[in-house]
Amino acid sequence: MGLFDYLEEKKREAIRRRHLREASKILTGAAFGLLGGILFAPQEGKKTREDIVKKSKDVADNAVSVAKDTADTIQFKAYQAGDQVKKTYTDLRERVANKKEDLEDDVEVAKAKAKAIGEIVKAGAEDLKDDVKNTKDEVKETAKNIKEDIKEGAKDIKKEAEKSKEDAKDTVKETKEKVEKEAKKN
Repeated sequence: MGLFDYLEEKKREAIRRRHLREASKILTGAAFGLLGGILFAPQEGKKTREDIVKKSKDVADNAVSVAKDTADTIQFKAYQAGDQVKKTYTDLRERVANKKEDLEDDVEVAKAKAKAIGEIVKAGAEDLKDDVKNTKDEVKETAKNIKEDIKEGAKDIKKEAEKSKEDAKDTVKETKEKVEKEAKKN
């Protein structure tokens, strides 16, 4: 039974009490009517008084019985309401405890995810650092190789230039000799 059911039950109980008050007014009016009827009835006085006493006791007993029933009903309803309030309070406490546990679990999950992300970033940074170092080493090695290749190329070019110089001297010498031979022939 939820809080709204409890409030609805209280509303119905208030309506029952109002009906009970109205019924007691009707019974009281009927009792006074009965009493008036007995007083004005054509009987002898002693018998009328005995009837009045008897009817008064009946009405009083009836009123006491109704009052006891009403008190019992009210007490039972109060017990039910108290029990319902306790149950609702217990349910709310359990819900709050469950929500608190869920929140704590969510916080732990978030912490674990943050830690994992931190470790991934840290590992990524270390990998990046290693990559930068390796790239730096590779650039140095490549520069060294290029320098050596340039030196080697320069030596080869120098050799080629000297060979070409020698070849050019030989060609010039041969051409000079041919020209001189031709000049002598003519």
